[in-house]
Amino acid sequence: MADLLDSVGSALGLTKNGEVAKLLVESYSDKDRNRDKKTFDSFINPDEYSLNYNVVVDNANTPGKGTNDQGKFLQIQPLEVTLKFFLDGTNIVPDRATGKQLNVPDKISQFHDAVGYDGTVHRPRYLRLIWGKAAWLRANQLSFDCYLKSASFQYKLFDKEGTPLRVIITATFTEVLSAPAAQATDGNGSPDLTHVRIVKEGDTLPAMAFDIYGDIKYYMEVARVNGLTNFRNLLPGQTIVFPPFDKNTRKK
Repeated sequence: MADLLDSVGSALGLTKNGEVAKLLVESYSDKDRNRDKKTFDSFINPDEYSLNYNVVVDNANTPGKGTNDQGKFLQIQPLEVTLKFFLDGTNIVPDRATGKQLNVPDKISQFHDAVGYDGTVHRPRYLRLIWGKAAWLRANQLSFDCYLKSASFQYKLFDKEGTPLRVIITATFTEVLSAPAAQATDGNGSPDLTHVRIVKEGDTLPAMAFDIYGDIKYYMEVARVNGLTNFRNLLPGQTIVFPPFDKNTRKK
């Protein structure tokens, strides 16, 4: 019976003790999300979030061909998620961490420290959004790897000294994946994109070219692009770039 209740609670987004799972933002200084971990948890969960999926095509009109063509595919832009963080310092809902009234300025400072600009690496921090079993788009995707693109702060209530008591943070996050996750997502199957591979023991250049392009005939051009004088002796750990040869062929 306990296992059944745990399963039902998990499906409803509940934690082991029956509480609703809080939206959690994990923050790291590196793209692989291993170093300098920080966290920010939502005070009140968002009541909605939006996810933007955008395909870019070249719709330039070619004389004599009309305007009904789909256009040449250029790219799929990174996914974007927009959501709202609700902060309430009126003590209607006590701070779960302390059981006391939420200190809104401190919570805003925690948000900025966790998800904002990182002066040690001179770029926004790498983030991971986790919210129970929220659907981020892809099958079995239980987290959203990203960075903070923008944030706006709407102050709605103040005490007599001007300290904010209610704030809504509207934040937009742009997806950015680690290299292994990006390769798994892309499927490594499009010859129209540049691919980067790390040589493993037993790899050969013709076989790697066939894996990416579906044809071994490009392996000599791959060798030329990478400046390989002896493509038969690839070294494990060596980085090989596989460019989009349809574009290179036109240039040549």
